[in-house]
Amino acid sequence: MTSEGEYESVVLKHYENDLVRSEIARFSRGRWVAVHCQTLDKNGRPYLLRYLKRAKRKIPLTIENPEDITNIIERFRKLQPRTFYASINMYRELSATEHVKSLDNIIYCLPTWDIDNKLEKWKAAIEVANIIVSFLKSNGIKNSLFLKWSGNGMHIHIHHRAFSEQILKEIHPLDIAYSVVEYVNLKLQGKYHDILQKHNAPELRVENKIDIQRVFTCPLSLHRKLNTVAVCINPKDLNDFSPAWVMVDRFKHWSAWDNYKEGEADSLALNAYKAVGGYPLKHLPKAPKKRKAKLDELILKWISRREDMSEM
Repeated sequence: MTSEGEYESVVLKHYENDLVRSEIARFSRGRWVAVHCQTLDKNGRPYLLRYLKRAKRKIPLTIENPEDITNIIERFRKLQPRTFYASINMYRELSATEHVKSLDNIIYCLPTWDIDNKLEKWKAAIEVANIIVSFLKSNGIKNSLFLKWSGNGMHIHIHHRAFSEQILKEIHPLDIAYSVVEYVNLKLQGKYHDILQKHNAPELRVENKIDIQRVFTCPLSLHRKLNTVAVCINPKDLNDFSPAWVMVDRFKHWSAWDNYKEGEADSLALNAYKAVGGYPLKHLPKAPKKRKAKLDELILKWISRREDMSEM
Protein backbone atom coordinates (compact mmCIF):
# COMPACT_ATOMS: atom_id res chain seq x y z
CA MET A 1 0.00 0.00 0.00
CA THR A 2 1.39 3.40 -1.00
CA SER A 3 1.80 6.05 1.67
CA GLU A 4 -0.99 8.60 1.86
CA GLY A 5 1.35 11.42 0.90
CA GLU A 6 2.64 9.63 -2.19
CA TYR A 7 -0.87 8.58 -3.21
CA GLU A 8 -2.07 12.17 -3.03
CA SER A 9 0.97 13.65 -4.81
CA VAL A 10 1.03 11.13 -7.67
CA VAL A 11 -2.32 9.38 -8.12
CA LEU A 12 -4.85 11.96 -6.98
CA LYS A 13 -2.94 14.78 -8.66
CA HIS A 14 -2.88 12.85 -11.95
CA TYR A 15 -6.63 12.21 -11.96
CA GLU A 16 -7.37 15.87 -11.25
CA ASN A 17 -6.19 16.59 -14.81
CA ASP A 18 -9.20 17.36 -17.04
CA LEU A 19 -7.60 15.77 -20.11
CA VAL A 20 -6.86 12.56 -18.19
CA ARG A 21 -10.44 12.18 -16.96
CA SER A 22 -11.86 13.12 -20.35
CA GLU A 23 -9.80 10.51 -22.23
CA ILE A 24 -10.57 7.73 -19.77
CA ALA A 25 -14.28 8.50 -20.01
CA ARG A 26 -14.19 8.65 -23.82
CA PHE A 27 -12.60 5.20 -24.03
CA SER A 28 -14.83 3.68 -21.35
CA ARG A 29 -18.27 4.64 -22.63
CA GLY A 30 -20.31 1.53 -23.33
CA ARG A 31 -17.65 -0.72 -21.80
CA TRP A 32 -17.40 -2.65 -18.56
CA VAL A 33 -14.84 -0.93 -16.33
CA ALA A 34 -12.33 -2.38 -13.88
CA VAL A 35 -10.30 -0.41 -11.33
CA HIS A 36 -7.07 -1.74 -9.86
CA CYS A 37 -6.41 -0.50 -6.31
CA GLN A 38 -3.21 -0.15 -4.32
CA THR A 39 -4.66 -1.53 -1.09
CA LEU A 40 -4.17 -5.28 -0.62
CA ASP A 41 -6.74 -7.76 0.63
CA LYS A 42 -6.12 -10.32 3.39
CA ASN A 43 -4.46 -12.62 0.85
CA GLY A 44 -1.99 -9.95 -0.24
CA ARG A 45 -3.69 -9.23 -3.57
CA PRO A 46 -4.71 -5.76 -4.77
CA TYR A 47 -8.43 -5.14 -4.79
CA LEU A 48 -9.97 -5.16 -8.26
CA LEU A 49 -13.27 -3.31 -8.53
CA ARG A 50 -15.70 -4.44 -11.23
CA TYR A 51 -19.12 -3.89 -9.66
CA LEU A 52 -21.09 -1.36 -7.65
CA LYS A 53 -23.72 -2.30 -5.10
CA ARG A 54 -27.06 -0.60 -5.45
CA ALA A 55 -30.32 -1.57 -3.75
CA LYS A 56 -28.75 -4.81 -2.49
CA ARG A 57 -27.68 -5.93 -5.97
CA LYS A 58 -24.49 -5.74 -7.97
CA ILE A 59 -24.26 -3.79 -11.20
CA PRO A 60 -21.27 -3.62 -13.57
CA LEU A 61 -18.94 -0.71 -13.01
CA THR A 62 -19.17 1.85 -15.80
CA ILE A 63 -17.81 5.29 -16.70
CA GLU A 64 -19.83 7.57 -18.96
CA ASN A 65 -18.38 10.99 -18.14
CA PRO A 66 -15.29 12.47 -16.43
CA GLU A 67 -17.16 13.07 -13.18
CA ASP A 68 -17.65 9.31 -12.79
CA ILE A 69 -13.88 8.92 -12.33
CA THR A 70 -13.85 11.42 -9.50
CA ASN A 71 -16.83 9.68 -7.90
CA ILE A 72 -15.18 6.24 -8.07
CA ILE A 73 -11.99 7.54 -6.46
CA GLU A 74 -13.96 9.23 -3.69
CA ARG A 75 -16.28 6.29 -3.08
CA PHE A 76 -13.43 3.76 -2.79
CA ARG A 77 -10.85 6.15 -1.33
CA LYS A 78 -9.75 3.74 1.43
CA LEU A 79 -8.75 1.18 -1.22
CA GLN A 80 -6.61 3.74 -3.10
CA PRO A 81 -7.92 3.30 -6.69
CA ARG A 82 -5.02 3.65 -9.11
CA THR A 83 -5.48 2.12 -12.58
CA PHE A 84 -8.51 2.27 -14.86
CA TYR A 85 -9.30 -0.47 -17.37
CA ALA A 86 -12.18 -0.95 -19.79
CA SER A 87 -13.43 -4.05 -21.58
CA ILE A 88 -12.69 -4.91 -25.19
CA ASN A 89 -16.43 -5.51 -25.53
CA MET A 90 -18.99 -2.75 -25.94
CA TYR A 91 -22.49 -3.58 -24.72
CA ARG A 92 -26.07 -2.57 -25.48
CA GLU A 93 -26.85 -2.44 -21.77
CA LEU A 94 -24.82 -2.49 -18.57
CA SER A 95 -27.35 -2.09 -15.78
CA ALA A 96 -27.32 -5.68 -14.44
CA THR A 97 -24.80 -8.46 -13.91
CA GLU A 98 -26.45 -10.63 -16.55
CA HIS A 99 -25.67 -8.02 -19.20
CA VAL A 100 -21.94 -8.82 -19.08
CA LYS A 101 -22.67 -12.53 -19.37
CA SER A 102 -24.82 -12.33 -22.48
CA LEU A 103 -23.17 -12.89 -25.83
CA ASP A 104 -26.12 -11.23 -27.55
CA ASN A 105 -25.49 -8.05 -25.54
CA ILE A 106 -22.05 -7.53 -27.13
CA ILE A 107 -22.24 -5.11 -30.06
CA TYR A 108 -18.54 -4.45 -30.74
CA CYS A 109 -15.19 -5.93 -29.74
CA LEU A 110 -11.75 -4.33 -29.90
CA PRO A 111 -9.03 -6.47 -31.57
CA THR A 112 -5.87 -5.95 -29.51
CA TRP A 113 -2.30 -7.22 -29.66
CA ASP A 114 -0.64 -7.28 -26.25
CA ILE A 115 3.12 -6.78 -26.63
CA ASP A 116 4.51 -7.68 -23.22
CA ASN A 117 8.10 -6.74 -22.46
CA LYS A 118 10.37 -4.80 -20.09
CA LEU A 119 10.64 -1.03 -20.27
CA GLU A 120 14.41 -1.16 -20.71
CA LYS A 121 13.90 -3.25 -23.87
CA TRP A 122 11.39 -0.78 -25.32
CA LYS A 123 13.07 -0.73 -28.74
CA ALA A 124 12.20 -4.41 -29.22
CA ALA A 125 8.52 -3.65 -28.55
CA ILE A 126 8.62 -0.79 -31.06
CA GLU A 127 10.10 -3.10 -33.70
CA VAL A 128 7.36 -5.69 -33.11
CA ALA A 129 4.71 -2.98 -33.28
CA ASN A 130 6.14 -1.80 -36.59
CA ILE A 131 5.77 -5.18 -38.25
CA ILE A 132 2.22 -5.63 -36.94
CA VAL A 133 1.24 -2.15 -38.15
CA SER A 134 2.86 -2.79 -41.54
CA PHE A 135 0.96 -6.07 -41.90
CA LEU A 136 -2.34 -4.45 -40.97
CA LYS A 137 -1.78 -1.59 -43.41
CA SER A 138 -0.95 -4.06 -46.17
CA ASN A 139 -4.37 -5.58 -45.47
CA GLY A 140 -6.15 -2.26 -45.93
CA ILE A 141 -6.29 -0.97 -42.36
CA LYS A 142 -4.86 2.54 -42.58
CA ASN A 143 -7.26 4.83 -40.76
CA SER A 144 -8.46 2.76 -37.80
CA LEU A 145 -5.30 1.94 -35.85
CA PHE A 146 -4.03 3.29 -32.57
CA LEU A 147 -1.22 2.21 -30.29
CA LYS A 148 -0.89 2.60 -26.56
CA TRP A 149 2.20 2.24 -24.41
CA SER A 150 1.24 0.71 -21.09
CA GLY A 151 3.99 0.30 -18.52
CA ASN A 152 6.38 -2.34 -19.84
CA GLY A 153 4.87 -2.89 -23.26
CA MET A 154 2.42 -1.82 -25.90
CA HIS A 155 -1.14 -2.49 -27.03
CA ILE A 156 -2.08 -2.28 -30.69
CA HIS A 157 -5.78 -1.73 -31.32
CA ILE A 158 -7.97 -1.85 -34.40
CA HIS A 159 -10.87 0.50 -33.79
CA HIS A 160 -14.06 -1.51 -33.20
CA ARG A 161 -15.93 0.51 -35.84
CA ALA A 162 -13.47 -0.51 -38.58
CA PHE A 163 -15.80 -3.45 -39.20
CA SER A 164 -19.00 -2.85 -41.14
CA GLU A 165 -22.43 -3.49 -39.64
CA GLN A 166 -22.96 -6.15 -42.30
CA ILE A 167 -19.98 -8.26 -41.27
CA LEU A 168 -20.89 -7.84 -37.59
CA LYS A 169 -24.25 -9.39 -38.42
CA GLU A 170 -22.55 -12.35 -40.10
CA ILE A 171 -19.78 -12.97 -37.54
CA HIS A 172 -19.98 -12.29 -33.82
CA PRO A 173 -17.72 -9.36 -32.75
CA LEU A 174 -15.85 -11.55 -30.24
CA ASP A 175 -15.12 -14.09 -32.99
CA ILE A 176 -13.81 -11.32 -35.24
CA ALA A 177 -11.48 -9.90 -32.60
CA TYR A 178 -10.09 -13.30 -31.60
CA SER A 179 -9.53 -14.56 -35.13
CA VAL A 180 -7.93 -11.34 -36.40
CA VAL A 181 -5.39 -11.22 -33.56
CA GLU A 182 -4.62 -14.93 -33.86
CA TYR A 183 -4.32 -14.80 -37.65
CA VAL A 184 -1.80 -11.96 -37.57
CA ASN A 185 0.23 -13.62 -34.82
CA LEU A 186 0.42 -16.85 -36.80
CA LYS A 187 1.62 -14.94 -39.85
CA LEU A 188 4.27 -12.99 -37.93
CA GLN A 189 5.44 -15.32 -35.17
CA GLY A 190 8.76 -16.06 -36.93
CA LYS A 191 9.52 -12.35 -37.09
CA TYR A 192 8.62 -11.94 -33.42
CA HIS A 193 11.18 -14.59 -32.54
CA ASP A 194 13.86 -12.91 -34.66
CA ILE A 195 13.30 -9.61 -32.86
CA LEU A 196 13.43 -11.32 -29.45
CA GLN A 197 16.84 -12.77 -30.30
CA LYS A 198 18.13 -9.58 -31.92
CA HIS A 199 17.42 -7.50 -28.82
CA ASN A 200 18.13 -10.26 -26.28
CA ALA A 201 14.66 -9.68 -24.84
CA PRO A 202 13.53 -13.03 -23.35
CA GLU A 203 10.44 -11.44 -21.73
CA LEU A 204 9.11 -10.27 -25.10
CA ARG A 205 5.72 -11.81 -25.86
CA VAL A 206 2.95 -11.02 -28.32
CA GLU A 207 -0.18 -12.63 -26.96
CA ASN A 208 -3.76 -13.09 -28.02
CA LYS A 209 -5.61 -12.24 -24.81
CA ILE A 210 -9.03 -11.85 -26.40
CA ASP A 211 -11.66 -13.36 -24.12
CA ILE A 212 -15.15 -12.53 -23.00
CA GLN A 213 -14.04 -10.60 -19.89
CA ARG A 214 -10.81 -9.04 -21.15
CA VAL A 215 -9.97 -5.47 -20.17
CA PHE A 216 -7.11 -3.23 -21.26
CA THR A 217 -5.69 -0.07 -19.72
CA CYS A 218 -7.59 3.12 -20.54
CA PRO A 219 -5.75 5.93 -22.33
CA LEU A 220 -3.97 8.19 -19.81
CA SER A 221 -4.53 5.85 -16.87
CA LEU A 222 -1.61 5.28 -14.55
CA HIS A 223 0.11 1.90 -14.66
CA ARG A 224 -0.80 -0.37 -11.74
CA LYS A 225 2.79 -0.46 -10.40
CA LEU A 226 4.98 1.96 -12.34
CA ASN A 227 4.62 5.71 -12.18
CA THR A 228 3.98 5.88 -15.91
CA VAL A 229 0.99 6.92 -18.05
CA ALA A 230 -0.71 4.84 -20.76
CA VAL A 231 -0.28 7.22 -23.69
CA CYS A 232 -1.73 6.69 -27.17
CA ILE A 233 0.66 6.90 -30.12
CA ASN A 234 -0.05 7.86 -33.70
CA PRO A 235 1.21 4.99 -35.91
CA LYS A 236 3.00 7.64 -38.00
CA ASP A 237 5.02 8.66 -34.93
CA LEU A 238 5.89 5.16 -33.77
CA ASN A 239 9.59 5.41 -34.66
CA ASP A 240 9.89 8.68 -32.73
CA PHE A 241 8.60 7.14 -29.50
CA SER A 242 10.68 7.57 -26.38
CA PRO A 243 10.04 6.37 -22.80
CA ALA A 244 10.00 10.06 -21.87
CA TRP A 245 6.52 10.20 -23.43
CA VAL A 246 5.04 8.16 -20.56
CA MET A 247 6.37 10.21 -17.64
CA VAL A 248 3.57 11.30 -15.29
CA ASP A 249 4.30 15.02 -15.21
CA ARG A 250 5.13 15.49 -18.90
CA PHE A 251 3.42 12.75 -20.89
CA LYS A 252 2.94 13.02 -24.66
CA HIS A 253 -0.41 11.69 -25.88
CA TRP A 254 -2.18 11.38 -29.26
CA SER A 255 -5.79 12.45 -28.74
CA ALA A 256 -6.98 11.42 -32.22
CA TRP A 257 -6.86 7.72 -31.32
CA ASP A 258 -10.60 7.41 -31.95
CA ASN A 259 -10.34 7.85 -35.74
CA TYR A 260 -11.69 5.05 -37.94
CA LYS A 261 -13.00 4.17 -41.38
CA GLU A 262 -15.93 1.80 -41.29
CA GLY A 263 -15.46 -1.39 -43.31
CA GLU A 264 -11.75 -1.13 -43.97
CA ALA A 265 -11.05 -4.14 -41.71
CA ASP A 266 -13.72 -6.37 -43.28
CA SER A 267 -11.40 -8.17 -45.69
CA LEU A 268 -8.92 -9.06 -42.95
CA ALA A 269 -11.75 -10.21 -40.68
CA LEU A 270 -13.15 -12.55 -43.34
CA ASN A 271 -9.72 -14.04 -44.13
CA ALA A 272 -8.88 -14.46 -40.46
CA TYR A 273 -12.19 -16.08 -39.54
CA LYS A 274 -11.93 -18.45 -42.48
CA ALA A 275 -8.38 -19.47 -41.49
CA VAL A 276 -8.65 -19.54 -37.70
CA GLY A 277 -12.30 -19.85 -36.77
CA GLY A 278 -13.84 -18.00 -33.86
CA TYR A 279 -13.26 -17.58 -30.16
CA PRO A 280 -12.58 -21.08 -28.76
CA LEU A 281 -15.55 -21.26 -26.38
CA LYS A 282 -18.16 -20.24 -28.95
CA HIS A 283 -18.89 -20.12 -32.66
CA LEU A 284 -22.15 -18.19 -32.86
CA PRO A 285 -22.48 -17.99 -36.66
CA LYS A 286 -22.36 -21.76 -37.08
CA ALA A 287 -23.75 -23.13 -33.83
CA PRO A 288 -27.31 -24.55 -33.88
CA LYS A 289 -29.58 -23.34 -31.10
CA LYS A 290 -29.12 -26.33 -28.81
CA ARG A 291 -25.36 -26.26 -29.13
CA LYS A 292 -25.29 -22.48 -28.69
CA ALA A 293 -27.26 -22.83 -25.46
CA LYS A 294 -24.74 -25.34 -24.11
CA LEU A 295 -21.83 -23.13 -25.11
CA ASP A 296 -23.43 -20.11 -23.45
CA GLU A 297 -23.90 -22.19 -20.29
CA LEU A 298 -20.22 -23.20 -20.39
CA ILE A 299 -19.14 -19.56 -20.73
CA LEU A 300 -21.31 -18.50 -17.79
CA LYS A 301 -19.75 -21.19 -15.59
CA TRP A 302 -16.28 -20.07 -16.72
CA ILE A 303 -17.08 -16.44 -15.86
CA SER A 304 -18.36 -17.45 -12.42
CA ARG A 305 -15.12 -19.29 -11.69
CA ARG A 306 -13.06 -16.26 -12.69
CA GLU A 307 -15.18 -13.93 -10.57
CA ASP A 308 -14.75 -16.17 -7.56
CA MET A 309 -10.98 -15.80 -7.95
CA SER A 310 -11.10 -11.98 -7.88
CA GLU A 311 -11.80 -9.62 -5.02
CA MET A 312 -14.58 -7.39 -6.25
